[in-house]
Amino acid sequence: MIQIIHKYRSLPCPEELLLKTARAVYKREGVSVEQSTVIILCSDYTIRRLNRKYRGKDKATDVLSFNFGDPDLLGEVYISLQRAKVQARAYGLAYDEELKRLLIHGFLHLMGYNHHKKSDRAVMEEKERTYGEA
Repeated sequence: MIQIIHKYRSLPCPEELLLKTARAVYKREGVSVEQSTVIILCSDYTIRRLNRKYRGKDKATDVLSFNFGDPDLLGEVYISLQRAKVQARAYGLAYDEELKRLLIHGFLHLMGYNHHKKSDRAVMEEKERTYGEA
């Protein structure tokens, strides 16, 4: 089950696009549909608090993922709608496409991908491009 919680109502949520994208990533990565994921669409304020508390970085970020090691719960993905809007403009993307990109990035982190090393970054970026086209 994939659940979307839209906490920052000042900006829209393309719920069907995000659900479709999440299901596609689940399928391609071989994740059981029995594993649930919660997607929380929030403000810069909320994501900054989380980033400070869990990563020691006192600044807003675009996406955070939390994997709890629970076989029934893939995890939680927090996306700052405010960051998404700013980044969409900066990257020349539609707002919905930037949200989709951030969701894919967050999901890949839940599945164990990271971008700490150059080789890991290349793998993750390729998957992001592939899933972004779907």
